[in-house]
Amino acid sequence: MGDEVDSVESSPAERAATDGDETVEALLASTELFARVAPADLRALASLMEKRVFHRNEMMLAQGQCADRFFFLMDGDIKRTRVMEDGTEKNVKFDMQARTINSMHIVAGDKVFASVSCVSDECHVYEMMRGPLLALLEQRPQIQAQMIGSVCRELRRGSRKFATPLLEQHGKEINVPAVTVAATMESYYRSALNSLLNARLTGVQAELFPNMHVQVPVRVMYINGFKGLRTLFDRHVDANAYEYPTMVRLATAVAPGIIMTPISSILEASNAGHSNPEAMTTRWMRGVLPRGLREIIFGVGLNQLSEFFEERILPVVEGNTVLANAGGSLCAGVVSGYLSHVPHNLSTYKLMSPHKGYRELYRFFVDKSVPAAVDNVVADWHPTARTVARSFFATVFPRGVVIRTAQIVGSFAILNGIINIIQTQEYRKRDLSLGGLLHQLTDLLTLKPIPGMSLNTLEIQLVPLYRIEGARIMTKEDVKRIQKHHLQTIGLSQPCPRIDG
Repeated sequence: MGDEVDSVESSPAERAATDGDETVEALLASTELFARVAPADLRALASLMEKRVFHRNEMMLAQGQCADRFFFLMDGDIKRTRVMEDGTEKNVKFDMQARTINSMHIVAGDKVFASVSCVSDECHVYEMMRGPLLALLEQRPQIQAQMIGSVCRELRRGSRKFATPLLEQHGKEINVPAVTVAATMESYYRSALNSLLNARLTGVQAELFPNMHVQVPVRVMYINGFKGLRTLFDRHVDANAYEYPTMVRLATAVAPGIIMTPISSILEASNAGHSNPEAMTTRWMRGVLPRGLREIIFGVGLNQLSEFFEERILPVVEGNTVLANAGGSLCAGVVSGYLSHVPHNLSTYKLMSPHKGYRELYRFFVDKSVPAAVDNVVADWHPTARTVARSFFATVFPRGVVIRTAQIVGSFAILNGIINIIQTQEYRKRDLSLGGLLHQLTDLLTLKPIPGMSLNTLEIQLVPLYRIEGARIMTKEDVKRIQKHHLQTIGLSQPCPRIDG
């Protein structure tokens, strides 16, 4: 149909109990305008609301009329339209989605911004008139402050965006089992794409999955190394403590790629036995310099660039972390795949032709990669100009770059996707286990409110908890969460006061 509509479908439980004031109070508390209103005041507000039903194409509000009522949409689809100054009609969509209609105009009584009509068979709403609302606000002035607090919180939530600079990204704690599962699956994908790419570059077809008994464990070690080194640097290197923090961040970003280059070399050597008969102990060193540059690009892409893009895609996909993770992997994979293609080619050529120098290998790379159309255009140019042009086009638009980019995109998507899913599930389980554990802590620790008791005092008594959850060692972050919840339980930490009148 193409028309943008706001759709709300209530749950069976909501529909079954819509006549009770208790349900209306809960619905009011879920709105952006009344989220911070006290329960007693919500009951008073709920008594002002009446249930109504609109039918398809029935006008609920008209543009330009005085705002004398607002609606809470329980069930159905609505459409907002505004007639512009030139007479054209535009659909209206708000960044902050809500189930209320006209709630932001009700207090001031402003003119309605956009016409609202029901576009489903029925739209079930609760209606509140402006007059009774203003009378209640005069009787209970504390509601006004509570409503202001609700709106301010909604504005903060709707306008909040994360924009961590590239080199300042901080990753999650490494989850070795999750990384191991992801790296195992990714190793088969990577091996097949590597074989296809090598065949594209050299014309020699090789096995898709050679020496997997070597590739899988080495790849698992390789990916765990990248993730583990990042966690290590995040924990122990504070860039802001140095005179040149940007240089320190850059060093910690490229260090994993440099450190993991030997392991990557073993993986590459496993795929090159059909072209290089040298022993593995010698073969793995061939092409180590361009391979090191490639690993730096891969490491920055996997560790920093993926999260850089994911953070910026998250608002676009309305907070869907799975789509944001996939989008971040896609963008980072495209950038990393493109930038690492030339180093990868030189590394591969050196591995397969160890007797040739890098200058000769680069000329071979240009001959293989330059588009035929470019050769036709520059055929009659001066030799120097022809060489520069061919080198430029071969480097900027190299042959096989699509396969290489697809390989990196797929690797990032598999690794980041599987790791994210497993870690998310583990965090949920941990939160549930911590919730149950908190009830036991009161009895185990037998803590009572002590004047002046601090987090550090409680931490001493929580030391045994570092080994809760079987053999899994809890992190300091887990303990801090326990401290916070437990201190609130025993009255040592109070929440911010509410405006309840």
